[in-house]
Amino acid sequence: MLTVQILGNEKVAVRELPDPEPEGSLVVVKIMASAICGSELGAYRRPNSMEHNSGHEASGIVWKTDNPKYLKEGDRVVLFAQSHCGRCEHCRAGYWILCQNPSPRRYPGNHSQYVLLDEELCLPLPDDISFEVGALLGDGIGTPYHAIRRLGINALDTVLICGQGPIGLSATLICRFLNAQVIAVDINDYRLELAKSIGADYAFNPQREDVLEAVKEITDGLGVDKAIDCTGKAEGELLALNAVKRRGKMAFIGENSIGVTINPSAQLIRKDLDVIGSWYFNASEYEDMIKIVRRGVPIERLITHQFPITEAQKAFETFASGKAAKVLIKPWG
Repeated sequence: MLTVQILGNEKVAVRELPDPEPEGSLVVVKIMASAICGSELGAYRRPNSMEHNSGHEASGIVWKTDNPKYLKEGDRVVLFAQSHCGRCEHCRAGYWILCQNPSPRRYPGNHSQYVLLDEELCLPLPDDISFEVGALLGDGIGTPYHAIRRLGINALDTVLICGQGPIGLSATLICRFLNAQVIAVDINDYRLELAKSIGADYAFNPQREDVLEAVKEITDGLGVDKAIDCTGKAEGELLALNAVKRRGKMAFIGENSIGVTINPSAQLIRKDLDVIGSWYFNASEYEDMIKIVRRGVPIERLITHQFPITEAQKAFETFASGKAAKVLIKPWG
């Protein structure tokens, strides 16, 4: 089979490996579509290589099984990214994403023609939803949906979404489906245009415009009801905190390993603010995402580019350029 290897220094290679074989509850899935995630760019840009790839957004067909409990060959599936033990406190409560003892049982990464993984990580993909959309039903849609659900966003809200990369664009799409008023922010004009095309009511580039002043004008000086930071950058995080009104709510989605200095009194305490951190999604929310697709959310509009696996280098270059939203690798052309 063909698989992508991340070499580092903005290079990838396509290698041949033996096809994996099923064993016990481990099944072989034939990957039909695999999406590149922004979290993979760190490995793509750093100087050292990976043994395989860190692809984790994909859909496909159960190809081979050994002794499965739930699946059969031919089932269409979406691959859940986070492994889980099923026994710890959080797993028992249904929060797989918070598992205390995750065991990585996926080989060799979703940017491959075949992947070996535990059948419990295979969520059913209905026949009426394409593999391309299915690949986005994991991290691409699940991450913003999880945060949006926790924030309780509804049609009465004005929502600020900092960052219009794939996750931010997905958040914009879902918030507009919920009839919330959306203010999209990014320094990338290409992505701001995408945000407007999928329904953002306002779009601002903070390098040219005073976003806080614009927010005050839009909200009669109050501030937004809810805010989501998808940038993982100090500037986006602070903008979101400062733009939320008193007794508003804000979610951190974009990961920032550096940290940001805040004024707890002015930005949190005296605003009586609810602030959450939100990561990936719970499997229990998957059926909701199927419903919103069936009710007309045009998830496919987030897919701007598709490449065969033999053009994986071009796929990563396109995604890294910022002139794309979701980029798919199609292992079978």
